[in-house]
Amino acid sequence: MAKLRTKFVCQQCGGESLKWVGKCPHCDAWNSLVEEVESVLAKGESRFGTRHAEIESASIPINMNRIPPEPQERMLTGIKEVDRVLGGGIVYGSLLLLGGEPGIGKSTLLLQSGNAIAEQFGPVLYISAE
Repeated sequence: MAKLRTKFVCQQCGGESLKWVGKCPHCDAWNSLVEEVESVLAKGESRFGTRHAEIESASIPINMNRIPPEPQERMLTGIKEVDRVLGGGIVYGSLLLLGGEPGIGKSTLLLQSGNAIAEQFGPVLYISAE
């Protein structure tokens, strides 16, 4: 069973405090804290709903072929071969790790892809490490 806990939230900045005070310790606004009741999960409870709780408690592995795929929105890199290898482009919000022998063109390929993406969408962050 979830426990109830009280917290005080500033209506100006959203800062939280465990007790009421006249002045918000985050933004110094006077009388802006409002009491809110928050439920805290007991040990073993799931916050992700019943479906997740069922999966969490299941001890039998599920065959991956039985899990329906979820369509993901993808961004084209501008290089057809790279898009094909990535299954139709880069998934938004994903991270790619590219590995291989030195000198085979990893940096060149990624710089060309980054340039094509930057022309379509704007700035690109390229991080390289050895």
